[in-house]
Amino acid sequence: MRPYAEARRVAGDLALSVAVGAVGVTSDLAMNGAVPMVLVPDVPWQGLWVQVAGAAALLARRRFPLAVVLTLIPLGYLEVPLAMPFALYALGAYRGDRWQLIVVAGLALLVMSHLWQADSLSLALQLVSICGLAVVPATVLGLYADSQRRLNRALADRAERAEREQRFLAEQARAEERTRLAREMHDVVTHHVSLMVLQAGSLRMAAPTGEVRQAAEELRATGRRALDELREVVGVLHDAGPVELAPQPTLVDVSRLVAESGLDVELVQDEGITVSPALGRTAYRVVQEALTNARKHAPGAAVLVRLSRQDSALLVSVRNAVAATEAFVLPASSRTGLLGLRQRVELVGGVLHAAPTAEGGFELTAALPVVTP
Repeated sequence: MRPYAEARRVAGDLALSVAVGAVGVTSDLAMNGAVPMVLVPDVPWQGLWVQVAGAAALLARRRFPLAVVLTLIPLGYLEVPLAMPFALYALGAYRGDRWQLIVVAGLALLVMSHLWQADSLSLALQLVSICGLAVVPATVLGLYADSQRRLNRALADRAERAEREQRFLAEQARAEERTRLAREMHDVVTHHVSLMVLQAGSLRMAAPTGEVRQAAEELRATGRRALDELREVVGVLHDAGPVELAPQPTLVDVSRLVAESGLDVELVQDEGITVSPALGRTAYRVVQEALTNARKHAPGAAVLVRLSRQDSALLVSVRNAVAATEAFVLPASSRTGLLGLRQRVELVGGVLHAAPTAEGGFELTAALPVVTP
């Protein structure tokens, strides 16, 4: 569609140039080239080639409007070109400089009317009035076209600004709604987990055996850690003021995570592994998610956690065997744990792989590019 519009524009410019040239030549022939106001040496066929040259210059009036007008002004010293009004209008419509248009129009009027050769005021007024017919209306129309273009541009800018403000308000409303939902989720989950922690504490006090007491204490401690992490994540959404956050976990905290997991876990870690805090935090989250899945889907199974350095990558591998006991009946999973973990790993440029093993267990492996802190 755009090439078709461009072809139409070129064809229209060519038709205008031909029409102006034809009318100008015809008028000059009808007047026998006589222009009484112009006192210049007689040039053979001067009117014809002035009109033809002026009409040809109109072909460039869109891209070079000022150059076209400045080309026609010397021609106007010989004879008034019929192309002058079109060139002045184009200068106002396509250039967008009002004062430039006024100054150039005044110069064109001065040159074409030969005021310096007028020996009386009446002759000067006559020359100005005649030549003004070719200059003043075109200049006024050019100023009008410039005003319209400025108005359209201002309206377009205002519409674009209003659209940006509308998008901003919509995004702000969505952010406020997400914040409200997050607060509600925080309140609901905190309430139920707090009840679990209290019930686990009561169970520990009334436990008939040491094993039940130990299991209740682990459940209570896990619930308290879950509450702490939930407050850290969602607490920043509250408007009461700045929230003091606990230190973020690093690679060093993996050993503590393994020790507090309550699972049969073996940790194998190469010596001297040094990574950036962001990479260490990602490795910690990989191990945490893998141990959580092992606790849910393979209770009693042995778990092997391996942290090793290979070339320029940190390899984090968590492999669990077949479940030793029957898995608990759990609520339907949202299946967002591994998806969120994969996104976290990809943010640091790593690759995550999760798949069942040939022995019936499950293995989660992450390759993280090492950036030395």
